[in-house]
Amino acid sequence: MQVRHQTDRPLSDPRSARGTETALAIDAQGLGKRFGTLQALRDFSLVLRPGEALGLIGTNGAGKSTVLKLLQGLRSPDSGGGRIFGHPLGSHAAKQLVGITPQNADFPEQITPRELLGYAAGHFTRPKPMAELIAAFGLDRLIDRRMGGFSGGEKRRVALALAFVGNPSLVFLDEPTSGLDTVGQDLFRAYARAYADAGGSLLLTSHHWDEIEQVCDRIVMIDRGRQILEGTLRDIRRRAGRCRVSFALAEDAGRPAWLTRDFLLEAGRWQKVTADSDALVRFVLRELPDLRALQVTPLDLKDTIAELREEATA
Repeated sequence: MQVRHQTDRPLSDPRSARGTETALAIDAQGLGKRFGTLQALRDFSLVLRPGEALGLIGTNGAGKSTVLKLLQGLRSPDSGGGRIFGHPLGSHAAKQLVGITPQNADFPEQITPRELLGYAAGHFTRPKPMAELIAAFGLDRLIDRRMGGFSGGEKRRVALALAFVGNPSLVFLDEPTSGLDTVGQDLFRAYARAYADAGGSLLLTSHHWDEIEQVCDRIVMIDRGRQILEGTLRDIRRRAGRCRVSFALAEDAGRPAWLTRDFLLEAGRWQKVTADSDALVRFVLRELPDLRALQVTPLDLKDTIAELREEATA
């Protein structure tokens, strides 16, 4: 994937008038944060360019939420600092350029999405058109209903629309599709990718690997408060360079000792992950002439990152 820079943005885009074209969307260096005896974040640095979508990944408790809170200005770092489009973290100028979707959102029961979005839009000079938000997040049947009876997924759609209502230059998305059905997930991913293609910047956390692949240009992995992995998805796959070789055998076929020792049997197929799939394929074809349905597939993103994380933390 190619990183999309702000210079690719159409001249008519209202964000081009904000003077943010030449500044990094996020430039944070050496962030540290302690909660009591817990060092939640240590010497963490992150750069996000205009027009780039970045996935911040890591296990629960790795420090992702702490990073987001510091970058959003909801907490102050104990060490280090950063800027949003050249403005200090937490400053009024920085907040005016940012849209946020938290993991949990609760709304007054008697208000409708149209009223809520209209109220929020009134705080911005160039908000997104209501019709665009309704279409982007599938709110047509919800827009004039009181939110007291909304499901978690329906509230999530409204929360996502709120993140974009001000036509922000940068959006923070914490598990954006949590609780959404498949249709809602597809709508969000298409809109988020189009937003980045048009020059917007995204920082999202997600446990959905297909979401990371569809939306993000680059990922940063955090583990125990430290950055352990960073790169574009293409570079990360290249660094791993591993494939899964799998095949099936006839039920009455012999099973040599090396097969049961070096391969795993899952769902009737023998498989092994290797950095040299060509050599492995030549070997099994020579040794097992009766094998069936031979497949060589690159590791998916989840497995690739698991391999690199194991190397990084060893």
